[in-house]
Amino acid sequence: MNEYDRIANLVMNLTQINIFENRRTQSHVDARAFFDYIMREVKDKTYQSIAEFYINNGKTSDHTNIYYRVNLFKEICLRRPEFNSWLAIIKSKTISQEKLLCLMKKIAMLNDEESYNKLSDFLSLLAKKEEVKEKSFVNTL
Repeated sequence: MNEYDRIANLVMNLTQINIFENRRTQSHVDARAFFDYIMREVKDKTYQSIAEFYINNGKTSDHTNIYYRVNLFKEICLRRPEFNSWLAIIKSKTISQEKLLCLMKKIAMLNDEESYNKLSDFLSLLAKKEEVKEKSFVNTL
């Protein structure tokens, strides 16, 4: 499952809307705008690549549709505040390629077993905290 599929499934689960369904209801437009905004502003994908993803999943779209919905998203957040909460959670779980490369370089510089053990303990602690956050978020749905 690639990044597009993963985010699309997440958006569809959160909104309970199939973004590929050929409907123009406000809920469908909002869900698509949410997906488009995440892919463009958080994941830094091109308008054209997002449109191609829709086309590959049976939904007609082009880069101008994506551009319009990305710009519409801020207005949607005023009407639907839950989108702000969902977006914050998605952003908190996302790391840029630059930050990831920097982190990988720092890990590569670790040179003894004690450093690896400290890193392992730290990552385990982070994983536990994320699990608690995720459970509390799921309980709010």
